Amino acid sequence: MIALLALGAFLAAAPPSAEDMERRAGQHVVREFERVGRRAPAQDARLTTAARRLAREALTEYTTGAPDLLTLTQAVSDAGGADPSPRTLVIRAWAPQHAIETFLARTDFNTERASHFGVGVAVEGERAALLLLMADRKAELQPFPRVLAGGEHAAGTLCGHLVAPLRQAEIYVTRPDGAVDQVPIGRRSGGGAGFCTRLEFGGPGIYTVEVIGRASAGPEVAALFLTQLGLPARRDTSAKTSEPTTPPEARQAVYERINALRRAHRLPELTPDPQLERVAQDYSDRMSAEGFFAHVAPDGSTLTRRLPADSRYVRAGENLGLAPGPLAAHFGIEHSPGHRRNLLDPGFRFVGVGVTFQKVDGREEAVLTEVFTVASPAAQLPEDPQQEAYDTLARLRASRKLPPLRRSPALEALARAHAKRALELDQPSAQPAEAPLHDRVFQALPDAGTAAVDFFIVADPTALPESRSLADATNNLVGVGVVLGDSKRFGRRQYWVAVIYAAVP
Repeated sequence: MIALLALGAFLAAAPPSAEDMERRAGQHVVREFERVGRRAPAQDARLTTAARRLAREALTEYTTGAPDLLTLTQAVSDAGGADPSPRTLVIRAWAPQHAIETFLARTDFNTERASHFGVGVAVEGERAALLLLMADRKAELQPFPRVLAGGEHAAGTLCGHLVAPLRQAEIYVTRPDGAVDQVPIGRRSGGGAGFCTRLEFGGPGIYTVEVIGRASAGPEVAALFLTQLGLPARRDTSAKTSEPTTPPEARQAVYERINALRRAHRLPELTPDPQLERVAQDYSDRMSAEGFFAHVAPDGSTLTRRLPADSRYVRAGENLGLAPGPLAAHFGIEHSPGHRRNLLDPGFRFVGVGVTFQKVDGREEAVLTEVFTVASPAAQLPEDPQQEAYDTLARLRASRKLPPLRRSPALEALARAHAKRALELDQPSAQPAEAPLHDRVFQALPDAGTAAVDFFIVADPTALPESRSLADATNNLVGVGVVLGDSKRFGRRQYWVAVIYAAVP
């Protein structure tokens, strides 16, 4: 009887196996989604393989926090997956039983969309790590090799389809030197959701393959994976050995990556600005010194307050990245939807980059800040604001791959009169005459089928935002009126801009 009791106590104390913890964790994921009435994601073998690798690394490499996006992408890609930026939950414990118990107590991962998941567990001595990956899959790809045989050249065919509502697949390949190429789609099917194309790899190195889809909210990274040609194991030749090690080198490398991406998307390159560099560098230094990482500093200040008080920045954006190296940090920025919008904003013209290197628990980290503005902080008032407004509209139109608008003297005269009268009355919607503006457009252009009017008050004519009228492919004529003046309601030295569109056969 005593022996049986002793045996029972021994069995109760035996730690759970990694396989058992993975099974229980997977069941918990399904139950939590079903508990709130949501369809449970499917357990995916590729995400599971990646989760197991990342769990092992959680015990040996990144000892605090979640893996950076480059590390995460490498693991998912090497496992044969292509889900961009899957959500990650990492639990570390000093006893395996504590790891699974902590996970089973979590009920906060079932609020976001997820179509697939993977769970991995690693145990090393008394320590254990449990890692959950969840992805809302945007594209299904046919198998494509992650390691290509050959020395100087290789090729392969990539096929797949986008998941609704994404459509119109575009494929981009980032070469080892940072250059970005858009690859023509060889064959489409299913209304543009299905695609096939041939990828060429001309030289050894690691290549990043992106599949972009479009929906009502704009372009979105639907699939992302890495493939390598002529290299040994990626983990030994990753960006760690090729990362810049000084702020000037890092700054230049990031500028090259940003403009390579913009060139691939047929957008004008950004110009580095010394004042923006100081703003970005000061903020990277501050985050490192004060131990925080956020767009809003502990004192509540934002980018607007960090920019020079007398600068004419008009509209600005900021990207932040944190990773073992500056290029790894920028990789995360490139594949984060919100940050990517800043990189590909057609209105931005200037950029500043700041990089601070630090050590946290013995690990190397780079704190990266990227600041974007429409105008240079040191810029003077434009000599020809009307032409700058026209140029801005042309860039925005081209970014949507729409035919250029023709400049109409008749619409231009109406637009200038409208802007002038609106400023006099301090009322943007004011009419400069008794007849409604649309009626006067049709009087000036009897053949016009439709007409539309946009009105903006901006500090810089290059800061005109996109509008529904600009994006209307049927509009083919435009007239712009620009007046600079002071307003009690809208401030001093503002540009009052009227833009009139018309569709003429």
